[in-house]
Amino acid sequence: MKFLPVSLNISGKKILLVGGGSVALQKINGLTRFTKNIIVVAPVICDAIKRRALLYREKPYSHKYLRGVSIVYACTNDKKLNAAVSSSARKKGIMANAVDDPENCDFISPAIYKKGRMSVAVSSDGNNVKKSIAWRDKIKDALKYGGRK
Repeated sequence: MKFLPVSLNISGKKILLVGGGSVALQKINGLTRFTKNIIVVAPVICDAIKRRALLYREKPYSHKYLRGVSIVYACTNDKKLNAAVSSSARKKGIMANAVDDPENCDFISPAIYKKGRMSVAVSSDGNNVKKSIAWRDKIKDALKYGGRK
C-alpha cells in the first residue's frame, strides 16, 4: 500500500477511539498533542485513559458512536472487531485506522516529533513501525543537538 504523507486540520473535528487498553492509550498520547476532542468507547477502559479527562463510554462499540465523528481509530485486541469498525466508518465516509492492519486503514499514524508549531513525521507505510520510530528519534536528536551529542 502507498500512503500519502499529509497534515490534517482537525480543529473542531471529533475523533473516536474504539478500545480502552494500552494501544488506545498510546494513540491518545499522540493525539492529545493536537486535540482533546476525543471520545473513547470500550467495554473496559483502563484507569490511565480515564484520568486523561477525555470523554469516554464504558460500553461495547456500536455504529451509533460514529455520528458526528470525522476520524476513527479501531484499537482493540480483536482484529475482526477492528476491521468491522473500520468498515462501518468507511461506509459513512469517515476516515478509519485499524491499528496494525494497513489493509483496513484509510490512513496510518506516523512516528511524530513535534516542537512548537513544527512537526516531523516518519512513516514506513505501516510496514516497519520500529524503524519509523528509530528514524524519528534520530531526527529529533539531530535537531536537538545539531547532529552532535
